[in-house]
Amino acid sequence: MSHCSICGCSLDPQDIRTAYDEVYCEDCFSENYNYCNRCDEIISRDHTLWDGDGNPYCNDCYEDEYDDDCPDNPEVYDSDRKHVLQLSRNWLSGKSTTKTLIKINQKDFLLQKLRDMIGLVDLSIYIYGLTDREEYQLCASPNLIERVKEYVLINGNNYIVVEDIGCNRLGVSYTLRKDNLQLICNLIKALTTKKEPITE
Repeated sequence: MSHCSICGCSLDPQDIRTAYDEVYCEDCFSENYNYCNRCDEIISRDHTLWDGDGNPYCNDCYEDEYDDDCPDNPEVYDSDRKHVLQLSRNWLSGKSTTKTLIKINQKDFLLQKLRDMIGLVDLSIYIYGLTDREEYQLCASPNLIERVKEYVLINGNNYIVVEDIGCNRLGVSYTLRKDNLQLICNLIKALTTKKEPITE
C-alpha cells in the first residue's frame, strides 16, 4: 500500500496522484500543484503564474504571446490572400498603397463571392445583405444614394433605392446578390473608384 508523501495517509491505487516521482493524496496534490491551463504540465503552486481570469500557467506558456481564441487553421479567402500578397509586394518594392478590400458581412457567402470578384478598391465601402422586400432592392447611405440612383437609372434598371444611415454603406437584396452579382459588382466598382482630377 502507498502512502502520501506529505500527510502519510494510506492510498488505494485508484486514489494515487503523482508529481515529480512523488505520491500524493488528492488533497495534498491540490494544495501543492496545478495543471497549466494551456499545456497541462504539472506545476508547483510556488511556481504557478496566474492570468487575469485566475487560470494557472507554467512560465513558458505564460510568457508565450499566444491567443487561445485564435483558430488553428483559419479559413483564408482568395481575396484576402491576394490582398496580403499585393501589400507584401508593394512593401518590398517600397510602394505605398491605399487600396483595400470591400468590407462585408463575412457570414454571407454571396457577399464573399462578390468580394472576390471585385478585388482591391480605391475607396472604402461596407456591403451588407438585405432580405427581399417590395419597398427596396438597394439601401445606400446619404453620401452614396444619388450616385446609386444615377447608376441604376443609366443602366436601365428599375430597382428601388432607399436611403440608409451612416457613411459608405450599401445594402443589397438577396435576389440581386443571387441573380445580378455582376451588376452589383460593377456598381460597387463605380462607387469605389477614385476619379482622376481633370487637368488642362
